[in-house]
Amino acid sequence: MPQEPLLENTWYWLLFLAVAFILPRIPIVGKFFNIINTALHEFGHALVALCTGGQVNKIELFKDTSGTTTTQSSSRLSAFLTSLAGYPFAVSVAWLSFYLIGQGAAQGLVVGLSVLFFIMLLFWIRNGYGVLWVLLFCGANVALIYWGGDPYVRYAAIFYATMILVESVTSALVLLFLTVRDAQKAGDAANLAKITHVPAFVWGLLFAAYTGWVVYKVVEMLFL
Repeated sequence: MPQEPLLENTWYWLLFLAVAFILPRIPIVGKFFNIINTALHEFGHALVALCTGGQVNKIELFKDTSGTTTTQSSSRLSAFLTSLAGYPFAVSVAWLSFYLIGQGAAQGLVVGLSVLFFIMLLFWIRNGYGVLWVLLFCGANVALIYWGGDPYVRYAAIFYATMILVESVTSALVLLFLTVRDAQKAGDAANLAKITHVPAFVWGLLFAAYTGWVVYKVVEMLFL
């Protein structure tokens, strides 16, 4: 399938990018959309836990945009891969999202995200805010597809992809900062340090480096 331009004008892309930076600073509304990246991050942990013979007990999504995935790993290797998966998975979905949009599958992306989060709701999400968020996100997308149609669905897909990419960059940089300031609070990097005895800073740097590489590939896809 031939690739179609993601946006008719570069200024549209810059507008979406600006919105993705500004929106998270707006109370309530911004945090609602930030959780898209959080949900993908947590699903990355859950998916790898299942693929390596572990179990997923629950996933929680919180209104401050944080999230947790409680798993039982089958081995030390499983625990390592599960802890490793969150950041790379979320930013990889950002790359995949732009690719799908370029292939004319914007509606497929919107539907795919909604179906994925609804499956998470059925099997693992049990905290009140997480349940509410999934229902609102899926409901909004159903309404958009049914009443909006193209080009609104396509713009929504580009908006989601941009939000995921921007939040992936932000969260990777915040994690790297935490590995320097207080490694014990560095989330996945701290867990990986405990498992491997490799300093949390190294893991934070690797997450940031991979995120930067994905950003380059997205920019290459859009402009080069």
